[in-house]
Amino acid sequence: MHMRSWLAVSAGAGALLAVLALLGGCGGGTRAAAGGPSGADPAPTAVVQDEASAAPVDPRLIAADNAFGLDLFAALNPGAAANVAISPTSVALVLQIIYNGAAGATQQAMAQALALGSLTTADLNAANAALQASLLGAEPDVELTLANSLWMHLAQNPVLPSFTAVNETYYGAMIGDLAGAPANVNAWVAGATQGLVTQILPPRDYALVDAVIANAVYFKGAWTAAFDPTQTATAPFVRADGTQVSAQLMHQTGSFPYWKGANFQALRLPYGQQARLGMLIVLPDPGVTLADVVAGISAASLDAWSSQLAPAYGGIALPRFTSSYGAALPAALSALGMGIAFDAAAADFSGIAPQTYLADVEHKVVVEVDESGTVAAGATTGTVGVTVVEAPQFTMTVDRPFFYAIRDDATGALLFIGTLVDPG
Repeated sequence: MHMRSWLAVSAGAGALLAVLALLGGCGGGTRAAAGGPSGADPAPTAVVQDEASAAPVDPRLIAADNAFGLDLFAALNPGAAANVAISPTSVALVLQIIYNGAAGATQQAMAQALALGSLTTADLNAANAALQASLLGAEPDVELTLANSLWMHLAQNPVLPSFTAVNETYYGAMIGDLAGAPANVNAWVAGATQGLVTQILPPRDYALVDAVIANAVYFKGAWTAAFDPTQTATAPFVRADGTQVSAQLMHQTGSFPYWKGANFQALRLPYGQQARLGMLIVLPDPGVTLADVVAGISAASLDAWSSQLAPAYGGIALPRFTSSYGAALPAALSALGMGIAFDAAAADFSGIAPQTYLADVEHKVVVEVDESGTVAAGATTGTVGVTVVEAPQFTMTVDRPFFYAIRDDATGALLFIGTLVDPG
């Protein structure tokens, strides 16, 4: 049960990798695994223990991950000219794993960029184990997989055993050999994301690389109430510049968690029977730009908007869409204050290997939304009442650019966030 859960997390998948360039040094080794994804790796020790004890998730971690994710999203999405989608959970996990090996000014810069606040490294690892344990059992009807791997030159390994131990104990990292990179790393990512992300590590010579840390988040969730495919119809979708493109709008009428904000509508579409996970859709009012609404989005505002949602009866028309996004993240992460980590002369990752620095961070996400539900991958997821109250009426036709977030309501974790400006 644990092994299958650990290797299958769906409802959207994302994968991220980080590359540490080798400048010298040598170190210890660890157990080796096949170059491709391993279907028999169990969840890490700390996660198994936290799942058994139902350990609570430190709210400071959720606050940090969400704040960092939204800051990164803003840095990547300044003008909303194209579809953007990222997995805050995935990016944060990889950088927090690397943070374990940072020291001095590099550690301070990463802590600031990652919004870690008072979280120590020990706090961070313990909280991530609890979060992974919580997400593994989030919803029986939703596939959700968090997978990590650590790739090194096993024949002459410069990575410190202490860094490897943290990866295995708290993050369940599969250990692979960089001698086969990038092909074996990309094969692992493809397997962990069910083929949605097939290439994350770019072609290059990996002989002078110390390590690659990879994460994959795979999410596949069916709507609690599916859309009827016979009700899907072609309709215009108005882009931000006023031009139109044809979209396939899915239609559904019923009771939804809904709230009318000052200049937008917000609605939550839940997944599975427990409805713990859901997609929050934020649609600007006519005449209000998506950029204006996105500028007001923060971790606190999303929490506040979610708390305002209340059952309301109405109709939703949502585009059926596939959104793919990929980016190299060094520039955006440097803009958030961790540029020193990418500076070969100044970076201090002495907790990973001698004389090494962060050479690259890549992120790719694919989000597919249709009548049955959502699949998202990134190589970096009924109420019975005794009284009936008439709910307010609304209509929400999502025929213009909008923001969306796949969110775990139990912890508040943002698994995926994105803007759709063109469903074509």
